[in-house]
Amino acid sequence: MRVLHLSADFLWPAGDGGRLRSVAQLRALSSLPEVERIDMFCLCEEEISAERRAELMREIPKLAIFEPVFHPVHLFRHRRYVPRVVLLRAVRGIPYMAAKWDSPAVRAALRRALAGRTFDVVWVNGLGMAYYLPLIREILPGVRVVLDQHNVESDRFAEFARRQRGLRRLVADAEWRLARKYERDLLREVDAVGAISESDARGLRELAGVDPQIVRQIVSIAPRVGSDVDAPRICYAGKLSWEPNARGVDWFCREVWPLVRARLPDATLELCGAGLPTDARGQQIAPPAWRASGITMLGFISDMPSVYGRSAAMIAPLFGAFGISVKLLEAFRHGIPVVTTPDGAWGLEIETGREAYIESEPAAFAARVVELATSPATRARLRAAAYAFLDQRHGLLAAQAAVRQLVGGGEGGRMPSNAEHGAPVNAKNDIVSTSAT
Repeated sequence: MRVLHLSADFLWPAGDGGRLRSVAQLRALSSLPEVERIDMFCLCEEEISAERRAELMREIPKLAIFEPVFHPVHLFRHRRYVPRVVLLRAVRGIPYMAAKWDSPAVRAALRRALAGRTFDVVWVNGLGMAYYLPLIREILPGVRVVLDQHNVESDRFAEFARRQRGLRRLVADAEWRLARKYERDLLREVDAVGAISESDARGLRELAGVDPQIVRQIVSIAPRVGSDVDAPRICYAGKLSWEPNARGVDWFCREVWPLVRARLPDATLELCGAGLPTDARGQQIAPPAWRASGITMLGFISDMPSVYGRSAAMIAPLFGAFGISVKLLEAFRHGIPVVTTPDGAWGLEIETGREAYIESEPAAFAARVVELATSPATRARLRAAAYAFLDQRHGLLAAQAAVRQLVGGGEGGRMPSNAEHGAPVNAKNDIVSTSAT
């Protein structure tokens, strides 16, 4: 079986929840004996070095990578692309969530990449690249298309609309309705849909009447870097350009951190994550509350285990229940106790006080942070429960079975490859880490 993997982002290094989810799916696909090869076509916002491509291919056996194609993921950082999106919205009624991915350059690159090649399955990693589904159907008629949907994306537009007033509310509601229809139609047009949790599967089912296959995040327990930290050092990790993360960090810094410092004057907080705008010196531009006493902005960190290893606990405040918080699973994996909000725990079958603390009020959240920073027994108890949770619910075997169902192999079955049907299969060196012909 040959798989074409489409992604709106180059996935390495896997430093945020979306990339961690996507790389885990690639690992599950690659681990299936019936999968012979995975060819990845992806977009990027910056130059991707040959070294980064080689690292990803070493991480994922059977993977080959087409030359990444530039396209702005964060549209308003590349404002020359905005008029095209506005025109598509005004003239053709294409919602923002779809129009932002429209690109003649991407369309041409995809045609070149797929010319003369055959695939059994196209794995679409998220709604972004699903915009090109008509082109995929044209070039690869009859191919099985799987959409791995990380969230119910139109719910984000609904959440945004609810926070608006007056004319802005009317415009936002109209955009939400268009986005919802677009997402519903795409979900119905693909052959199979993957979801990360039962909560997401329920949302997709209610939206489009589809029957998603739940592929839980694969999380293996990692060796802990260093011993338990008996010091009030707290950390945070997450993509700061994602609004639910940014709102959560802002809430914590403004309303919770002063309460923590009042009880633990020596407490420190390291904020790790890319996505904020930078000044001329390359320093992140953050709200004043994020730079309060005891808080350090670290930006993107490739070696998160070292940060976990020097921290007593992690905070994961999140506002907006969109998919599961992979950052929680990563914290569990590395043995670091977590305090999160109800939205941060959404989609995970965990209980407050067992695997993590779940609080919504500033005073209660601060009290749990203080407790974890000062109680080795509490940290050990939550760590043990989190390890047990991962072992029971997020292992490789369950993910393999779910992925096999998605790609059409059945329960332990096998889908014939193009080679068995007499179609040509290209050699491994057709696609290399630096380019694709």
